Amino acid sequence: MRNQGLDLYLTPDPLKESGQASVDLIRTLAVFAEAPASEHIHLWKTLGIEDSPSASDYADVFLFQLYPYASVHLGSEGMLGGEAQNRVAGFWGALGRNPPPEPDHLAALLGLYATLSEQIGLVGNSSGKPPRFSEAETLMIHRGRDALLQEHIAPWVPAYLERVIEIAAGPYRSWALLLDKVLRVELVRAGCPKQLPLHLRESSPLADPRTDGADAFISGLLAPVRAGIILARADLARLSSELDLGLRAGERRYALEHLLSQDSSRFLQSLATEADRQAAGHEHRRELLGITADFFLDQAQTTSKLLRQLSEGGAKITAETVS
Repeated sequence: MRNQGLDLYLTPDPLKESGQASVDLIRTLAVFAEAPASEHIHLWKTLGIEDSPSASDYADVFLFQLYPYASVHLGSEGMLGGEAQNRVAGFWGALGRNPPPEPDHLAALLGLYATLSEQIGLVGNSSGKPPRFSEAETLMIHRGRDALLQEHIAPWVPAYLERVIEIAAGPYRSWALLLDKVLRVELVRAGCPKQLPLHLRESSPLADPRTDGADAFISGLLAPVRAGIILARADLARLSSELDLGLRAGERRYALEHLLSQDSSRFLQSLATEADRQAAGHEHRRELLGITADFFLDQAQTTSKLLRQLSEGGAKITAETVS
């Protein structure tokens, strides 16, 4: 069934006319990446989503499972902040804007994208009024919007939304489906990047525990830009249940270390299967994302190969030792 709420926000047949989503839709979807508030309820209903999320729904998706920060997904540390966040903050500055406290948060990135799209709409205003922007400013706005999309959004958000759709239920799953559709429209409009985004060019491969140590290896598994996969708490819970292993409460790293210490060989094999599964998602995005999808596909396939080698070699991996 066609989502009527979404249709209200899209331009009158976006694929036949301007080929882009409306600014209001993008801004609304950006709001939903933030903690829910009572004033958001009517926005959910406007999009055709009857149930609005609770604070616990938000916490489960965005605070415990899938972190909505570019730095977590594009930084070599797989953590909030660092060089990846600095690059995003620098991008805000290059556009002549003061970066917000969390410049790489999904809500901030989508909000900036909506603002730039709105300015482009003003540039194209045919009301006969004097142009608001100079020719140089107009060029910067156009280039800035596409650079934001291809450098700081496209490298992680499509794969991120795929995981939200898989893990979340109710309104956040619906939100992810809508945002994925909107981004696809924008990505088709912008076309594939001609060069690999800087976040990806500056990344390092997944460490091999046999030469680099277990600590670097485990850290790399939790950094999507290095491993090519997004490991959520739900994945670790599912794999521990399938293998009948105990799952340690707490941070993902501690849970991952505990699972590896119980049965490294079988758990590594299961992780390789998960890497193959997520690699298939990157494969499906190749036409949409071009070399960006190729990069993550290669990372995920390389991770799968390494994990199988370690499993078949009988490696015993803990936080302290590798044998």
